[in-house]
Amino acid sequence: MKKIKTIIETVLKGIGQIMLQESAWTGLLFLIAISYDSLLMGLAALMSCIVATATAKICKFSNENIKAGLYGFNATLIGVGLAFFFETSPLIWFLIVIGSVMSTLLMEFSIRKKIPFFTFPFIVITVVAVLSIQHFGLAVARIPAVNVEMDELEVFEVAAHAYSEVIFQGTIAAGLLFFIGVFLNNPTAALYGFVAAVIAGAIAHFDQDSVKLIEDGMFSFNAVLCGIACSGTKPRDGLYVLLSVVIATYFDIFMMHNGWITLTFPFVLSMWVIVSLKKLVSHFENKNQKQEPSIIK
Repeated sequence: MKKIKTIIETVLKGIGQIMLQESAWTGLLFLIAISYDSLLMGLAALMSCIVATATAKICKFSNENIKAGLYGFNATLIGVGLAFFFETSPLIWFLIVIGSVMSTLLMEFSIRKKIPFFTFPFIVITVVAVLSIQHFGLAVARIPAVNVEMDELEVFEVAAHAYSEVIFQGTIAAGLLFFIGVFLNNPTAALYGFVAAVIAGAIAHFDQDSVKLIEDGMFSFNAVLCGIACSGTKPRDGLYVLLSVVIATYFDIFMMHNGWITLTFPFVLSMWVIVSLKKLVSHFENKNQKQEPSIIK
């Protein structure tokens, strides 16, 4: 019984790690939210995370990393992503399984080489799969439901849609459940994610981008991840959030204007910049600390 509980918690943590939360309860709320919008996507999320976790276990990767859910979030995004872009078929389910296995191997490479991949395995595998399927006409494209357009931009709706779009969902209810899931585990991160979504929406509005796309959170969901990833209790954390949101949003706008598949690449790119910046700041801080004793003497 204890073993089954551990397996369930590990899988749910893998889903929760999509928004960098090592919490089974967060993962459960995410799964409920996805299933609320689409039972098929919920099934794809659960199956892909189970496959990724099982792959990591079979390959005898770090048990600590497995229990933390580090191998599940990229696979979950791949599963939901392919179920979002295409009508499910035996081929799509097969690709979800293969993609989940590949994302696990890439994640292990990232961990061993200490390279911050974030959601990069999901991006690479999904883009290659989507472009290949479209090129060879291997599956029927899915037509997503259209959200009702608002009369004017509302902060709450934009932020809720931004949260929901992180995992390919389009309803305010799903976005609210995602927000609650993060908030229960890390209130600071959840609130930073909300503020980040609003800032990104404002940037896109200032850039005179499509109001409909702004309403749907298409320019803000990467910002949500930036806000969560850079969140903290220090003033500098707020600056990191702001910088990452600006980078991610403008790169998001650039990619969409050029007709590229964005996914979470703007988030990953901005985080690579922030990680490098943090290392640089840390280097100068350590250097100054070493010089202080000699100055005192």
